[in-house]
Amino acid sequence: MEEVRTLLAAYVTEGEPPLGLSGDTVLAAARASRRRHLLTGAAALAVAVLALALAVVVLPHRGQVADVPCPTASDTREALVDRLSCVVGRAVRALLPADARITRLTIPGETPPADPFHLIADPAGDAPREALFHLGVRVTDAAGSGAVYVLMLPGNAGGPPCGEVGEVSCRSEQTSAGLLTLSTLRAGDVVTHRVTLSGRGSLVQFWSNNSGVLQQSGVRLPGQRPEPTLTAAQVRLLALTPRLEF
Repeated sequence: MEEVRTLLAAYVTEGEPPLGLSGDTVLAAARASRRRHLLTGAAALAVAVLALALAVVVLPHRGQVADVPCPTASDTREALVDRLSCVVGRAVRALLPADARITRLTIPGETPPADPFHLIADPAGDAPREALFHLGVRVTDAAGSGAVYVLMLPGNAGGPPCGEVGEVSCRSEQTSAGLLTLSTLRAGDVVTHRVTLSGRGSLVQFWSNNSGVLQQSGVRLPGQRPEPTLTAAQVRLLALTPRLEF
C-alpha cells in the first residue's frame, strides 16, 4: 500500500493552497496497489475468476434496518470500518426505491463482501483513522443501472476545485460541518453528481452517476439510465450525514 501511504501523506501535510485531491487519483492508487496484493497469492487465479461475480443484495425493509442501531466503537480500524459502513449503508438505502438491487463493484481479484456497504480501508498509517475508506455500489431499479461511491480520508486540504474538464456546474457552500463543494460533471453519456465535505480533520466525498460499470481512471463508461441514481440534492444529504466523522 505504499502508493496510498505516499498519496495520503502528501495530502494530510499539504499547506495552502489546498491540494484538491480527486476521487479518481486516490482510488486509482488504491486499486493498483490492491490488484498487485490480490494477484500475488497462491489462490490468485481462483480469486480472479470468483471476482467476476457480483454480490447482489435486495434491500431489506426499511423498518428492519432502522431497528438495529449502528456500532459506536472506533478504537480499532475494524471497529471504525464497521461503524462507518453501517452509517453509510443506512443513509444510502434510505434514498433508494424499496425494490432496488445493490451490487458491489469490485476490481479483478477481489471477492465482494456479504454487505455491499462494507467499506474498504486501505492503510496509510498505524492509527485507526489513517486509511483510505471507500466503496462503490451498483444500483439497479426500474430506470436502469447507476452507481453510488463514497471516499473518506483524514486531512484538512480541500477537494477537487471548480473548473474541471466536463464540468456542468460547480459551487461551494459553507456549512456547520465544513466546506461543501457541489459539482455536476459530464463525460459522454455519463453524468455525475459529486459532493465533497472538507472539515473537522477529514474529507468525505460522495458521488453518483448513471452507469453501473466500475468507474476507473481513463475508462469511458456507458450510460445505463437517463439520470444518476441519486440527485444532486440527495448526494448533498449523504455528505452531511451525521456520525461520519472519524
